Amino acid sequence: MALVGRRSPLPDVQLVHGAFEAHAHRTPNAVALTSGADSLTYAELNARANRFAHHLGSLGVGPGSVVGVCLDRVAELMVSILGILKAGAAYLPLDPTYPRERLRLMLTQLDQVKFTIVADATAALIDQAPGETLLVDTLTDRLDPLPDTNPDVAMRNDDLCYVVFTSGSTGTPKATAVRHSGWYNLLEWLRLEYRLGAHSSGLSVSSFGFDISQRGLMAPLFVGATLHLLPSRVFDPRMAYRLLGRHGVRTLHCAPSTLYVLIDQERAQGADFMTRVDHVFIGGEPLNVARVQEWATKAGNTCNLLHQYGVAECTDVASSHELRDYSRYRSGPVPVGPPVYNTEIRILDDDLREVPDGEIGEICISGASVSAGYLNAAPDDTLRFTEIDIDGAPVPIYRTGDRGHLTPAGELVVAGRLDAQIKIRGMRIDLGDVEHAVRGLVSVRDVVVLALPDADGERSLVAFVVPAGNLFDQGTVRSELAAVLPRNMVPQEFVAVPAFPLNPNGKIDRRALSANFRGNRTTTVRK
Repeated sequence: MALVGRRSPLPDVQLVHGAFEAHAHRTPNAVALTSGADSLTYAELNARANRFAHHLGSLGVGPGSVVGVCLDRVAELMVSILGILKAGAAYLPLDPTYPRERLRLMLTQLDQVKFTIVADATAALIDQAPGETLLVDTLTDRLDPLPDTNPDVAMRNDDLCYVVFTSGSTGTPKATAVRHSGWYNLLEWLRLEYRLGAHSSGLSVSSFGFDISQRGLMAPLFVGATLHLLPSRVFDPRMAYRLLGRHGVRTLHCAPSTLYVLIDQERAQGADFMTRVDHVFIGGEPLNVARVQEWATKAGNTCNLLHQYGVAECTDVASSHELRDYSRYRSGPVPVGPPVYNTEIRILDDDLREVPDGEIGEICISGASVSAGYLNAAPDDTLRFTEIDIDGAPVPIYRTGDRGHLTPAGELVVAGRLDAQIKIRGMRIDLGDVEHAVRGLVSVRDVVVLALPDADGERSLVAFVVPAGNLFDQGTVRSELAAVLPRNMVPQEFVAVPAFPLNPNGKIDRRALSANFRGNRTTTVRK
């Protein structure tokens, strides 16, 4: 049995920024964006983005180009993103919370990136990266004389709109290229399925480099609502919660871990800002129902929680389930729902044949959600984008590497990974990527990284390290890793071991490491 999303017609022109331009024409004086004390109307944001697009066009940026964006959550972030899209190019989010070495590694993977947009506050993060930087703080005099009208750029629905990096097992991140048609389909599904409109204001709280952030940034502008940017480089739960109440925010796109801390803020402050949010779209990692059940089921809470599943390679969201039956979730897995519009999900075996109903296999996605693939793919990575025969016709699919099964009610249940990729606090991490970085340190002879439950039942990264002589110093290791890995990929705990246990096949016994972890706490050093 395949899960088939509702077939929904799309317009002939499926350019995401075109929906924003339509709202700028219809409701020019509506507030489009706030960031701290700053705000822009739709007309103002559109005019500034248009001038920026004309400037990019004069530099030769157009369809096929990829432009890096390394900015904090300020108005220039959305001016830059919209300007890049209007110029016909795709934007590459470069998270300013990432270390310089990680950003440099990302940029060196893409020959298409000739320009990267920075501000005074972020320029030093990529000062050694290839390509030219455009400093937004000094562009005012160049942009002011340019036209504020929408650029006339010939574009196609399958042109790229953004590129996001995912973790790679070889230590090299992979660049996933998303098409306008796929992103438009996702945002149009959100609009229609959940009746989003001008009232559906949103607050951007997730890390800029995270794929969930791209829809969190664009969805309000796609439906004519107000986007509120959290004016903090790192997530500040107290500030975020205050802004929910101050602006009467109605939609959130976040990982479960972010939802948990916002619920904790609600309890601590005795307010009801979260209960008045219309929709919280959660995804990126498994949901711990025990963390949300009491709040979600209390009297007067009208917030609708949507438990979603997806991967960056399929435009972020492939399916969605409305959380209702919490007692059932406590005793079994939480479904992630039927597919989004114009998308199909199949559970296949190793030979790409459908498994019997209810049996576990690999989750494979087809339809409008499937991206354009990787821009810097290794040969093994390209195999994930393949084809299967359906009724005598080849159908492109993406093999997610996730295990799952379909319920008789027509919903997807995710059962874990086929490989070493996991999700922690909403961010996809390849354990091999982390191991590659740790293994490259002079004080480390070998390492195994596992995702294990901490005292609160949440997964965290634990590095089992075989030191190289007496050189292993935990403080030095952490500082060295922080220079090359994002914070979420630096292990929370380190365990020094003389050697790794082996299973009968002669391979490292990861189960034994996990089972003995609590007994090794005396040699564990917490981050």
